[in-house]
Amino acid sequence: MVTPSILLLWYFHSRDAYPEPASVIWKTFGLGVLTVIPVLMFALPMDALVEGMSEPYVAGLYDAFVLAAIPEEAAKFAVVYWYARRHSEFDEPMDGLVYGVAASLGFATLENILYVANGGLGVALLRALTSVPGHATFGAIMGYFVGQAHFEPGRSRRFLFLALAVPVLLHGVYDAPLMIAQRAGSADETLVAGLLTLVPLALLVSVITALQLSKKLRAEQLAQGPSPQHGAMPTPSPTPVQGRGLGIVLVLLGSLVATAASLLIFSAFVALFAGVAAEDENGMAVVTIFFAVGGLMLAGSIAVFRIGTRRINGRSASASP
Repeated sequence: MVTPSILLLWYFHSRDAYPEPASVIWKTFGLGVLTVIPVLMFALPMDALVEGMSEPYVAGLYDAFVLAAIPEEAAKFAVVYWYARRHSEFDEPMDGLVYGVAASLGFATLENILYVANGGLGVALLRALTSVPGHATFGAIMGYFVGQAHFEPGRSRRFLFLALAVPVLLHGVYDAPLMIAQRAGSADETLVAGLLTLVPLALLVSVITALQLSKKLRAEQLAQGPSPQHGAMPTPSPTPVQGRGLGIVLVLLGSLVATAASLLIFSAFVALFAGVAAEDENGMAVVTIFFAVGGLMLAGSIAVFRIGTRRINGRSASASP
């Protein structure tokens, strides 16, 4: 359940040529987890208003924007702007993107756990491939604009507006068709089906934008060199073109296998603690096999993922972190 968040955070953190301290990253992540509290405090009383809306499209938009996108992105923005941006380690534009990802994935991780507790492994797999990457890339875009605002104070108002408006728009467009479909049921199937095409489109736009922004900021880092606060640090070498394509494949492969391995291990834990394994004479043997296979798959996939990130970032697999 937490594996996709960890891998996404690892990836975006690896794109930082002069990485932020792990302690600050995890504090930002932890604050992102805590944002679930104010979001629920806002959304729960506001949820009562939607009950009087008979029009499914209006109710779906209300669900998507008022109950989800606006409060969630505003809470993440508060973490990035009021905590991460004010930290002494926030000394270059790339830091905004990394901290934005950390705060967003903190929220997404707890949200994912809550959904999986109600929906099971099928929900875990679906959210691992869709909503968790969505949150990560919404956060990356937000953090990019916060970083621009911090280092270009003359245009800070514009950038801060975009830091909140763009993630809210992408998040809302991603959620709205799903919320409308849930409320509309079998009515207007053609229109609802058309709206549902916006879900993968919003996710694709968000992912591509976040990857392009991280690429842009990394190129700026390599061109400018480390900030004085980082001191003397080696400059990472440019990425060979032939190595980057293989790196992308390895990152995707490692991510998918690690997610599958985590679900296998999780299902073994569920069977063990629910007493399912004890009900069958071969139950414990099956659970043990699940743990062993899942553990080997997870270790191997993480190694593959690590090699992939190093190829993407222009470092050899044997280089030190």
